[in-house]
This record gives sequence, structure tokens and C-alpha cells, in this order.
Amino acid sequence: MQRRLLSLFVILFFAVPVGVSLSGCSKGSGATYCNGTIGPKTGDAQSIVLQPTVGGISLGYSQTASVTAPTATDCQGNAVTIAKYTYNSSNQNIADVNPTTGGVCAGQWNRNNPSGIPDYTFCTATNVTGVAELTASGGGANSNKVLIYVHPQITSITLGAASTDCTNDPATNCPAYTASSSTTAPAYVPNTCISFNKSAQLVARFFSGSTNITYSAGHATFAAQTAGLLTFENTSGVATALAPGTTIVTATIASSTSTAGLMSVCPPKTITINTPNAVNGAVTVNPNNTEPITAAILDTNGVTLTGLALTYTSTTPVAAPASSTGIAPVFPGTAAINAFCLPPSCNPSPYGNVGLLGTGKPVASNTLLSTTPGSNSTRLWIGSTDSNYLVPVDLTTGVVPSPTALPYTPNSMVLSQNGASIFLGSPFGLMTFTTASNTVTSTSTTIQGTVLAVSPDSATVVVSDSTRNQISVVNTSTSTVTSTYTGIGTRAAYTPDGETLYVTTAANHLLVYSAFTSWQEYDLSGTGANDVAIAVPTVGAFVGGATAINARSYCPNGTVSPTIFYPQAGTTTVSAAVGDRVATTNDGRHLLDVRLAASGGTPIVNDVTFPTSVSNDGTNGTRTFQNTLPTGDCPESGLPPAFGTAVNTAVLTGVTTTGVTGVYPASDSSVAFITYLPTTAAKAGAVQPAYTPAASGAGTVKAVTLTGTATAPVSGVFSSDNKFFFAGTSGDNQVHVITRSTLTDTSQIAPKLPSVSNSTGVATPNLIVQYPRSVTNN
Repeated sequence: MQRRLLSLFVILFFAVPVGVSLSGCSKGSGATYCNGTIGPKTGDAQSIVLQPTVGGISLGYSQTASVTAPTATDCQGNAVTIAKYTYNSSNQNIADVNPTTGGVCAGQWNRNNPSGIPDYTFCTATNVTGVAELTASGGGANSNKVLIYVHPQITSITLGAASTDCTNDPATNCPAYTASSSTTAPAYVPNTCISFNKSAQLVARFFSGSTNITYSAGHATFAAQTAGLLTFENTSGVATALAPGTTIVTATIASSTSTAGLMSVCPPKTITINTPNAVNGAVTVNPNNTEPITAAILDTNGVTLTGLALTYTSTTPVAAPASSTGIAPVFPGTAAINAFCLPPSCNPSPYGNVGLLGTGKPVASNTLLSTTPGSNSTRLWIGSTDSNYLVPVDLTTGVVPSPTALPYTPNSMVLSQNGASIFLGSPFGLMTFTTASNTVTSTSTTIQGTVLAVSPDSATVVVSDSTRNQISVVNTSTSTVTSTYTGIGTRAAYTPDGETLYVTTAANHLLVYSAFTSWQEYDLSGTGANDVAIAVPTVGAFVGGATAINARSYCPNGTVSPTIFYPQAGTTTVSAAVGDRVATTNDGRHLLDVRLAASGGTPIVNDVTFPTSVSNDGTNGTRTFQNTLPTGDCPESGLPPAFGTAVNTAVLTGVTTTGVTGVYPASDSSVAFITYLPTTAAKAGAVQPAYTPAASGAGTVKAVTLTGTATAPVSGVFSSDNKFFFAGTSGDNQVHVITRSTLTDTSQIAPKLPSVSNSTGVATPNLIVQYPRSVTNN
């Protein structure tokens, strides 16, 4: 009995502390179970994700692929680190896998090679087509299954129409292929477009040689070569439209990328701009105020487009610049405001597919006419092709300063639109005159010739070198030539957006240059090419010639190969002339062509107007435009639009000249002044002709008698507020200030430019530019 009690005591003595120790250990461990007090714990791997979770991996025979490291989480979604994963393939004969690294072989990895090459170094094809499942395990958890598609090498991928015979023509729209896809997007139909924010699923076919292997190929990923037009969902091939245009679509599958086809997003059909205070397309905006602009855009399916990169233009950006935020006048004046969808920044297409479904073509808005009331003073810079001096005149002071010396005698002078620089050409170099300091700040002797135009952003200047027979586009900040073309330029004009440059040449050719199309050349020797004026709105240009006025459209003609980017949009036959000058009015209703039949004769004005109805598309009937050029989208037929015209003629009575030097419409389109050269028999008492366009029919001609001994107004420029016209005259070699409201010669400025040809004489001021000084009243 005592022995039994002793044994029980010993058992209790050792058992109780152990029990207490175990209980204490449990309470102090801090372990948290996922469900109550039993089962998996937090920190234990419960889920492993192996990529890709969608689409799987596609491999041609003997191709290999590596997998990204799996990610593991516990029951609460917290990341868990697993030191080692083990990878497995459900069918090693189709897709062999390195169990340690997860490297996949479309065939068999090398193992136990007698030459000592490490295992899993190269892959040998078994030429077995099929699907294997790749998994990863570790830490007591298993991953999802990743499908491995093994097939013959893919040699081509095509995008096309949905298959209607899935047995003989497998495609990615067939049930056997789409069983794992949850998309409900309709199939994309080739040679159609999808509208903004709409989706469609590409239909692809994968080939090995001539054999369609779509069902065994797995899933491709798609991408648009032109950014910003489309977005693609994973490997489903579903595209969502972001912006109009056509793009090449590339497909990536089985470690290779190839061009698969084209996809188009519907282009704009109409762009309608408006402002809160506009009435019947016209608005008055005071200086230093902003009138917001809204743009309503519909595509070819009538779907509203938003977020487009529209280009806003103003015909007088100095006075009234325009942008997406609105019209923000700085000085008094009138401007035509438009918005454009211009490729390649808006509605682009590959160069060889311009015109496909309307993509790659520009689209123009309606025109808003913005008027800013008030007056401004003016700064004038007066020069001459017979003087190596320039006179800056500030009309707020009423003082004519002493002339500023130039390195060379200029043959041309153009002011930048921002008023900061004057570019003067010469046979010896390009001179840059800074208006803030009234000094020559640079001379580039490697750039010789005549300055024809300056871009609206003042970034480039166009120079024609008759000696080298070369036309150059020059970067104004670096004085380096960015592009050249063979020829002698006579006149040039930039579009208000600065994207396109039109140049006429001495060979009666028209050159058109843009970054997108580069140089395009058109032979106009049949009618002549004396001068060029940009159309308002900027849907093309007009070229004045010896026997006709040639209209060019910016709508490419895609019915011919190669594409004609600036096709003829009409020819207006007029009387023959030895020379002419052309200009357009800001209201878009008149093209003024002033021509001279013979040297020593009287010029005539051809007032070209546009009818109220213009046929814009040979297939869609007639679209109506109120006395202006066709806007909206380019014709769907691919043919250029027709610029319908009518001509009214007026004679500049009292003028006898050897040549017309310029046509200067006021920015409010109310009147235009014409300058010309004197004859050898010219006498004092010359007149400054003014032409006032009419709402219909021919306008009226008035002659402003010039005071003093002036023999001809040879050059001129309007003040920004349209209240004065400054005419440089021969005979007295002065600048006459003509008041527009009364059509009278009210004052004169004597620049007294020293003549090069006559050491004791004064040069004729045949080079004049102006920039507004300040707003003086509203």
C-alpha cells in the first residue's frame, strides 16, 4: 500500500509541472488561427498565385519561357515568404518544366546529359501539340493552373472578319476558342470604325505556314502602334476606342510580335464651336477679356466625341489669339476663329492609309467672327531695298528717330507675329532685328536670299536663295536650316496654325510643306503661280496665276495612287495678266485678286466670292454653306471638295502701273487697299486705291488722293485696329497715314532713309511692318 502511494506521488510530482508548463507555453505563443482555435494559422501560406492568371502561355515547338516568381498570401491576404517553390507540368511530353525554376520547354528539357551539360539547358521539340497545366507549390499550398499551349511555330497573324465555319476556318470568335472568355463585346468588322468609348473584339487567325492553328495557339496580346487611339483588355482582344484615327495593330504571341492589321476609330463629322455671347456666328470681346469657347463634336455615327486635341486658329493672332480656353483679345481688331482636327495630332492614320474611313484627314469647324472694339497706337519699322538703314517709329511719341544701320541692304522684311523680331533677307546674309532694343542682334551669313514668310509661332523663317536655287526653312533660334527644296520661291504663306507652308516658285509651281507630308510639288505652269493666299477658313489655299486662280484643298485625294495631299479644288478662269497679287478677307467671303494685263496699264480687281451652296461629296449629295468655303469633314468619296466660285470685276480707275505690289484687306473685311509701282512717266498727285467689297455683286472702288509729290503707294500696312493705313510712297519717299473712316490722307511720316544708289538721295520706303503699341481707349 505504501509503495502504491509513493508511486502515485512520484507521478503527480512530475506530471503537474509539465502540464503547467505546456499550458503556459500555449498562452504565451501569440499564435492566431484563421478560424477559431484550430486549423491554419495566420502567416501560413494558404494561396499561391502563378502568373499569368489569364490567357496562359503560348509556345511554338522547342520554344522556352520563364515564369515570374509566384506570390503567396495567408488567410488574411498578407504576403507570405516561401523559401522554395516546386513546379509541375500535367503533361511533361507536351510542356516540360524545370521543377526548381519553373522554366517551361515546349518539348523536353535535357537531363543527365553525358557530356556534362547542366540539366534544363536546352529544349528539344517533341512536335506534340496540346495543352498542359503548370502549377507551383510550396509551404503546404498549391497555385492556380496556368495553361501552356504548345503548337507549331506561328508564322503569321491576321485580323479579319468573324468566322462562319469554325470547323474549316477557325478564328478567335469561335466557341472552341472563346470558351474561357467572358467578354460580350461584338466582333470587330474590318473596314469599319468603332465610335468613341465603344468596344469591339478583334477576330484573329494564327497560321503556321498555310495551316490555321488558331485553336491550339493560345491567346495573343494586342497593341496599337499609334498611342492614344485604343486600349486593349489583357488577352481577350477587346479594344475600346479612345480617340479617332486608324492605327496598325500588332499582336504578340509565342514570344514573337507581328503586324496583324488595321483598326479604325470613327473620325469627326462635324465640329461646332460657340461662345456664351455669340450671336449668328459673331461675338464682341473687349481687350484683356476671355470669351470661353465650347466645341461640340459628332463622329460619322453621330456619337459625341470629347477630349480631342483640337487646333484653334485666329486669322489675326496678334490682336485676338484663340485657344481651347477661349478668345483672349489683346488689341482691337477682328479675327476669324476656327477649330480643326488636324492629323497627325488628331484623327491620324498611317501614311499609306490616309483617307481610310475618313481617318488621316482634317476636319474644320464653323467660323466665329470675333470683334474687339477700341483703338491702339502703332509702332512702325520702315526700310527700303535701296537703303541699309531701318527707321523705328513709335506713333505715341510723334518723333521720327535717326535711322538704325543694318549690316547689309535688305531685299525683304517680315515681322514675327509676336512682334519681337524682324527678319531681313539679303544676298549676303539673314539679319535679325530685335524690336525691343531696335538693334540688329544676329546676322547669319550662311543663310542668304529673300525672306518670304515667318511661321505664326515665330519658330521658323522661309528664305529663298536664287543663287543656290534653294528654298530653306530656317530655325530662328539656332539659325540652322531644318528643311530645303530645290527652286526659287516668289511668295509664301503659312496657315494660321503654322502646320502647313505654301510656296509659289519662279517656275510656276506650287510647293506645300508640312512635317506630316514633307514637301509636295504641283506643276501649275498651265495657269501660272504668281502669288498665294490662305483660304478662310483654312481649308486650303488660292494661287493667283496668269490666266486663272487655282484653288487647292487640304483634303487628300485618296482615289489615286500615290495620294494627292493638296489636290485641286477648283479653277476660276480670269483675264490674262502679266502679274497679280491675291488676298483673302477674314470673313471668308472674298478672295481679292488684283491683276495687271500689261505693264503700264490699269489694274482690275477680281472679287471672287463663294456661292451659298457647295457640293461637298459626289456620293452624299449637296451640303449648304453660307457664302463661304466648305467646312466639316472631307468628302467620304475620297475626291477633293469643290470650291465653287463667282467673279465680280472692278477697275482701279486712275491708276497706271508697271506692277501690283500688294493687296491689304482690313481685318474687319470692310475695305482693302492696293499698292503698286510707278511708271517712268508717273507724276505727283498719285492715288491710293481702296476697294470696298459688297454683300453681293461687285464692290466699289475709291481713290484717295495722296498729298504732295507722291507718285505711287508702293508698300503698305494696316494698323491692328483698322483705323489707319500706312502707305510708303515713291516720289516724296514718305509714309502717308490714311484714315480709313474718311479715306483721306491725313498726315505723313518722313523716314529719310539714306539711299544706296544715290549717295545724296533718300530711298523709297518700300518695306514697312507694324505692331500695335497699346490700347488707348475702348
